[in-house]
Amino acid sequence: MAFFIGFIALLVGLDQLIKIWVRSYFQSGGTVELIPHLIDLTHQENEGISFSLLSDLPDLIRIPLLAGVSLLVVLILCIYLYRNWAKLVFGEKWGFSLIISGAVGNLIDRVLRQSVTDYMYFHFYDTGFFVNNLADDLISLGFVVMLYQTFVSKKR
Repeated sequence: MAFFIGFIALLVGLDQLIKIWVRSYFQSGGTVELIPHLIDLTHQENEGISFSLLSDLPDLIRIPLLAGVSLLVVLILCIYLYRNWAKLVFGEKWGFSLIISGAVGNLIDRVLRQSVTDYMYFHFYDTGFFVNNLADDLISLGFVVMLYQTFVSKKR
């Protein structure tokens, strides 16, 4: 379990370092093309959740709601892992570790900044899709690992 705790801490630290770098060196809205017609490096602050949902709520409601729900999810996942660690298979441990890393990374932003720093703009030529960050990618990757573990690995 100690390895996974260190892994989580490393990923949270990397997420926060990238966000600090983006906030320091990119003005909000400025972009640099990383992969032509596919991914740009940019700087946007997301006050809501995915696709800026709930960002129009008053700060007095939005900030405690989003930070509180994020904290609750992290605590529930950590308690579940602590109680069930010995029963979990390797893929589940990796999946949960990735999800927790991303959730903690975004929780830190919500608590300290009242918004989440996003910086990877995914698009196809002029069609934009979304802007996200490493923490969002870790959550998504963790979910994919969990799906794989549940549906593919357990069939074998």
